[in-house]
Amino acid sequence: MAARYTSEMVLQMLDDGEAVTGLDSESEISDDEDPDYCPGGSGSRPPGNPTEQDQSDSEDSSSVSSEEESVQIMSNRMSQKGSYWSELPPTQGRTQSHNILRSRSGPAQGLSTTVSPKDAWELFITDDIIQEVMKCTNLEGRRVATARGKEWKNVTKDEFMAFIGLTLLAGSEKNWDVSVRELFGSPLHNPMYKATMAVGRFEDIRHTLRFDDKRTRAFRLETDHMAAFRYVWDLFLVNCRQRFIPSDCVIVDEQLVPFRGRCKFLQYMPSKPANYDLKIFWVCDARIPYAIDGIVYTGRQPGEEVQKNLGENIVQQLCSRFRNTGGTITMDNFFTSVPLAQHLLEKDLTIVGTLRQNKPYIPPLMKPSKSREVHSTEFGFNDSLTMVSYVRKKGKAVVLLSTMHHDKVVDENSRKKKTEVITFYNKTKGGVDTTDQMVGTYTCKRQTQRWPIVLWHNIIDIATLNAYTFFTAQHPEFKSGITNARRLFLKELSKELVTPHMRSRLEGCPQLQTLIIEAMERCGVTKATTQPQERSRQGQPKRKRCQICPSNKDRKVNNRCGKCNVPVCNDHSQKQVVCLNCIQ
Repeated sequence: MAARYTSEMVLQMLDDGEAVTGLDSESEISDDEDPDYCPGGSGSRPPGNPTEQDQSDSEDSSSVSSEEESVQIMSNRMSQKGSYWSELPPTQGRTQSHNILRSRSGPAQGLSTTVSPKDAWELFITDDIIQEVMKCTNLEGRRVATARGKEWKNVTKDEFMAFIGLTLLAGSEKNWDVSVRELFGSPLHNPMYKATMAVGRFEDIRHTLRFDDKRTRAFRLETDHMAAFRYVWDLFLVNCRQRFIPSDCVIVDEQLVPFRGRCKFLQYMPSKPANYDLKIFWVCDARIPYAIDGIVYTGRQPGEEVQKNLGENIVQQLCSRFRNTGGTITMDNFFTSVPLAQHLLEKDLTIVGTLRQNKPYIPPLMKPSKSREVHSTEFGFNDSLTMVSYVRKKGKAVVLLSTMHHDKVVDENSRKKKTEVITFYNKTKGGVDTTDQMVGTYTCKRQTQRWPIVLWHNIIDIATLNAYTFFTAQHPEFKSGITNARRLFLKELSKELVTPHMRSRLEGCPQLQTLIIEAMERCGVTKATTQPQERSRQGQPKRKRCQICPSNKDRKVNNRCGKCNVPVCNDHSQKQVVCLNCIQ
């Protein structure tokens, strides 16, 4: 019996160069199958009945129409790059290697359990960062003081940690827009400010804060626009990479840090709230708020060519440490592309991301069309790549690319009938945005015209957030059930940072003002010998202003005239020389 083939099967075999089997030779065709043969012996045909020739003509026309339809379908699923996106998903076999996780998320192994918020914070702002900033700050302080004819008092480690603690305290209380003088002087604000250090000393440290040696900066600027902050930035990122193992999914996105000042890599984006920003690309955990690695976008460095495929290069740099882990990377349409997905698959990494409509890898069927129904979905499969086009509203469609999903799973029970790819993307796309939002809630940033200070404040904010995530991972019971747990974490961290310097100030300055001593007592810092000293001072005369000096000098003295008992200073008094014989 002759084999039967559909038109699609015939077209496929013709394209493949195969012969159509089933009709071996003319000898196999019987007389009954001859279209000119008539059983009655005459060549006439019965009127009104279609002949076999007419049937073959109609079959030919139907085969032509089906061929045109198949060609149209193929052209709709063919992209400009020549890749064909099939409607049928690939056959499911054993779990692919890039979907197998090889690490467990959480604090890195080998680290001791942290006891206090300060212990967790010091894992990210380590002693080498503190020493580098102190060294550069003291260099700048001596230079400025020498130019003014004054002497600079070097910043110690306890004093610098207290300076950071007061900065974090202002952020936890959302006082970033309150002047420093008001924070230290107003009785309505926290007494920890005035108890820790003088307002003048705080401003001196803030004005002279530096992160590199200014004498060698010009040489480093020849190859790096970020030379004034590069070393501290690299030290911080090393700590972020080593302290925590991310979960099965990470996200790559950008953070915009508002800044209005002089900077070579300042970004102007009128569609953003601040218009002028410093752009930082971060890779963050998609499950918990933790910043793993980051790149400050500095534009084209001196001597470099114009960068091409910036988004792909950023993802490859940030995710190079995740290779062969079986993780998934979520990204938006600035980064997603088919070549990047194929490259990451070779590293056992999968991606889920949105695609821009102008990409040449998208076939016409996936693009927006008013003829498509709302909440309808089109799938396309090409090897290990899956493309999804979802109509969110009339004439609008969002296109996603995934190397993690390989099926047509759609939530039919929901009203919008979203696919599994879209649901996964919506759950994991907010990692960087969540981190940026939490950082902005209790930020320590203050107004400045120096971009290294802006990046330094951003480092402090990211470090405190990472420390909070690390600490709560080791201590899940910490402030559990409290909505402002992170604010309480910041306040405890601030107190731990300022307490050592507050104690040394109380012990090293015997003549502190009463208001400062009372502020220290309110902060829980007292001196054991405070009461005896107060009793011994009760018999001493009160210090008064010299009666001879001008009032604008306000010179307080303990000396009094032996005859009229008025207070006088050493400049307006004389010492009488008396020998030992006369004294007796």
